[in-house]
Amino acid sequence: MEDGMRRDETATTSVAETYLAALKAHGIDYVFANAGTDFAPIIEGLVRANDSGSDVPRFITVPHENVAMAMAAGYYKTCGEMAAVMVHVTVGTANALCGLMNASRDNTPLLLAAGRTPLTESGDAGSRNVSIHWGQEAFDQGGSVREYVKWDYELRANQQVDTVVGRALDIAMTEPRGPVYLTLPREVLGGASSEIISSRTGRPGAMPAAPSQEAIERAADAIAAAENPLIVSGGTYHSPAAFEALAAFADTHAIAVSEASGGSLPSSHRMNMGGPPRDILKDADVILVLDAAVPWIPRFAEPPASATIIQIAPDPTFRHLPYRGFRADVAIAGDVGLALPLLNEALAGKMKNRQAAVDTRRKRNEARRAALDEQRAKLLQEARTMTPIHPAWTAHCLNEIKDDDAILINELGMPTDFLDLDKPGCYLEGGGAGGLGRGLGEALGAKIAAPGRQVIAAVGDGSYMFCVPTAAHYVGRAESLPTLTLVSNNAEWFAVRRATTSMYPNGRAATANSLPLVNLSPSPSFEKTIEACGGYGEKVDDPEKLPAALERAFKAIDDGQSALLNIITRAGARG
Repeated sequence: MEDGMRRDETATTSVAETYLAALKAHGIDYVFANAGTDFAPIIEGLVRANDSGSDVPRFITVPHENVAMAMAAGYYKTCGEMAAVMVHVTVGTANALCGLMNASRDNTPLLLAAGRTPLTESGDAGSRNVSIHWGQEAFDQGGSVREYVKWDYELRANQQVDTVVGRALDIAMTEPRGPVYLTLPREVLGGASSEIISSRTGRPGAMPAAPSQEAIERAADAIAAAENPLIVSGGTYHSPAAFEALAAFADTHAIAVSEASGGSLPSSHRMNMGGPPRDILKDADVILVLDAAVPWIPRFAEPPASATIIQIAPDPTFRHLPYRGFRADVAIAGDVGLALPLLNEALAGKMKNRQAAVDTRRKRNEARRAALDEQRAKLLQEARTMTPIHPAWTAHCLNEIKDDDAILINELGMPTDFLDLDKPGCYLEGGGAGGLGRGLGEALGAKIAAPGRQVIAAVGDGSYMFCVPTAAHYVGRAESLPTLTLVSNNAEWFAVRRATTSMYPNGRAATANSLPLVNLSPSPSFEKTIEACGGYGEKVDDPEKLPAALERAFKAIDDGQSALLNIITRAGARG
């Protein structure tokens, strides 16, 4: 017996086992985990649960925290259900931080649990027994993440685990949704527990709020009086209800829609004007902004001073952003999926004598959309033979072969306006904090949530390297999650080039062929990375050969093998 105080681990239920049961009871089916010495009680609990047949979440081994966080995000964005991530104390939390920032800015709920280095030097079975247990302790472990989570807490001895887990998930799933953080000291997890966990009925979190009728009437009055209203749609999780409601609302009232983030309504919808909004803003007299923290970039375009701005979002002030100056003449708190049908109903009575205005607007917007289609068709015709390959051609070739309900995760890899996305849940937007490296992990999470659908990650070459590809491809093989990765490889940090030339349009950098800190040559053979993990890889540098390469890649994923195409792309051509 260590210090005369070691208990018989097989005699009683541990807090770790109670924690596992609580996660499952509250609806957590998956935990994406990267283990450390703090996981000993969790691992013992998982083995005992397997032996006894207890119902606990499925723990999936993920060799890097960035991938684990992205998997949880992709899972939620695909099915609307929360997942959990568990990492190793302070260092695992540090590796998860970029994913946590993205989850915060994208309103993605997830539970990030981290072990806590043992609190005691001796006296308990879980006390410190390796030197890193001193080096890994922090004065305030939760402090490192507090700005990016809705709630953080440390589980204490003798607390009701069910209460702590339930509170964490309720807060995460209440609008505006977001991540929460829970630390789990090893001695506490290894302690004895007599708590009985019962299955919970209902989903975590408060029910989404609908706007007040007064607010809806004010918005409806403004739109009814408008000659040229505009909808700017944002958000990164578009529920099927919101997707369908926006399509119906825009069609009924012939209101143009510009997407601040993609996937909010069918790409073929005649009122879909693509995005992000620029020129279309200057003619609008009423702008309905739907859950968009950044509806436009003021440096490039702003609405007229006389325009009425209506903002609908769970939190229309976006108080988690330190500085934000977008005005809202009517700020309405509420769920977009609930608000739009109410707004549609309110407008019906106000538009009875305005049908001529709607018909005129419809013709104008359909002509605008036809002009956009013509411009895109012209660019696509030119792109068919461009070498290096133009991403618009990649998007076209992908449209020709992918399923209608294929899920696309786009991380600086594909021009959204050239993609055919006509069904809800087909486009996973995100990365609002700029934490690169989410594409491959989100694809894996989406595949878990929708195993019968094709899942495609479109990433740039720089983004691909941030995705920790060896870890991601390992998970794909180990868990039989075949996905397709398309790398738009222009051998540079295009976003850095664009930022430099935008700030200094007449500077020396604008005419330089190669910029410091931008060039990524010589480019790695990315197709070899997936081959090392048992997948199918191919490099494509001829636009004529791209369709056949895509056929081979989709054949591989149909056969259960992940695939990657390293597509040599025109520098500066990504949309």
